[in-house]
Amino acid sequence: MKIALMLILSALPLIVGAGVFAYLVASARRKEEADPETIERQRRAEQLAYAGALAGGLVHEIKNPLNSLSLNLQLLAEEWANAETPEERRALKRIQMLLAETNRLAGTLDDFLGFARGQPLQPAPCDVNKLIEEVSAFIAPELESRKIELRKCLEPLPECILDGNLLRQALLNLLLNAKEAMEEGRPHEIILRSGAVDGWLRIDVIDTGRGIPPENLDKIFEAFYSTRKGGTGLGLPTARRIVEQHDGRLLVHSEPGKGSCFAMILPVAPLPAPAAQKPKEKPKEART
Repeated sequence: MKIALMLILSALPLIVGAGVFAYLVASARRKEEADPETIERQRRAEQLAYAGALAGGLVHEIKNPLNSLSLNLQLLAEEWANAETPEERRALKRIQMLLAETNRLAGTLDDFLGFARGQPLQPAPCDVNKLIEEVSAFIAPELESRKIELRKCLEPLPECILDGNLLRQALLNLLLNAKEAMEEGRPHEIILRSGAVDGWLRIDVIDTGRGIPPENLDKIFEAFYSTRKGGTGLGLPTARRIVEQHDGRLLVHSEPGKGSCFAMILPVAPLPAPAAQKPKEKPKEART
């Protein structure tokens, strides 16, 4: 009996070691077999968490002197408000340009901080079609001024459990992106479409703009990438982050010269594990 017990005790480290090794091997295999998209999403989340930790201190250090600069420029602009001579008017114009630039930089810093830190989800019952109508009404005057027609094709949707405020921000970002893709001087249209199937909600934002070259499709979701002068390049990355926070996907299909379609695929309700397979199909092509 003692001999058997001694043999078991002497073999215990080997048994435990073999178990740990088997666990590590199984974990490695699960990681290798994991969905590449999930791995990529986790990688982005880790990068953003690290960026958010750094962003707070950095933005604070930059914004303090920037706010002081902005305040002094405002005071100078007030002092020169009654400029009379050409030299004084030129000085006032330079002051106003500097003030506008400091305000733009402050806005960019706020956008970056919001993107890097993100916001925790606050899911609640959400009437998505009503939310779409509200965002449409908000942006309609701006689109009308650019001769862009906004059309909607909204199907009846089930009650959804989503963060309405963040979803509103994501949709507005996609609409602003669509607006900027339009060439001024000729009529364009944006189509908003909603639908639901098998527990998944879909919102399409379709435009008839210039489209995205194939070589740029992998870049448009990178922070600070923008082809528009003065653009922060944070609108699309922020929209994707919000969608992925809901365990959804943001798909894009685009053809140069024809237009683009951005599709938000979202679960109707947050679940511990997806109850239905996420759709993999591409959105329908934008109509010209």
